[in-house]
Amino acid sequence: MRLTLTPLPNLSCFNQRPEVQAALAPYSLKFAHCILPILYLEGGLRADGGLNDVASDRGGLTKYGISQRAYPTVNIKNLTIAHAIRLYHRDYWRAMYCEQLDDGVDLLTLDGAINHGSFAMSQVLQRASGAKADGRIGPNTLKAVRSCAPQSLVARLSVNRGRKYARICTNDASQKPNLEGWFNRLAHISEYAFAELWGQHG
Repeated sequence: MRLTLTPLPNLSCFNQRPEVQAALAPYSLKFAHCILPILYLEGGLRADGGLNDVASDRGGLTKYGISQRAYPTVNIKNLTIAHAIRLYHRDYWRAMYCEQLDDGVDLLTLDGAINHGSFAMSQVLQRASGAKADGRIGPNTLKAVRSCAPQSLVARLSVNRGRKYARICTNDASQKPNLEGWFNRLAHISEYAFAELWGQHG
């Protein structure tokens, strides 16, 4: 497998678009810094919102990175960016207590929850921080996470998420066509996470 990484743009320009600006207005700047690169990588900042239905993707019809499988009652085809961002904030950002996490750690955790599910990503975060891996984020997990150096935790989360993708393909050969895309996304998100740590986000 060969990874082809295309340099990602400074995303501040997207934040100036009226519809994106309006959709992000109710939320914190911390959340905005994390959701913009995720939306970009999902194709959610394109005119069509990244609408796709790839046969090998078990999520089915997807727009703004929101899949029909995860949200069976949502009209994915007519989903708006404001609605998608609201779902990301309610079901992943808040569920993972990302507002309380260090810069960089918040982005990798949010992206992981979106890709792997909140329960599975909670376990990844807990194992990386030395907390009990029960899949529930609470005071003990947050204490363990805060005791870790953010740079080390971001690196461990990136590596452990890569291993998780590899295990998925080992256990289900039908998912192998997705592996390169997953690793590309993880590489970009990890790059953004370290930029957040060093205060170089766009």
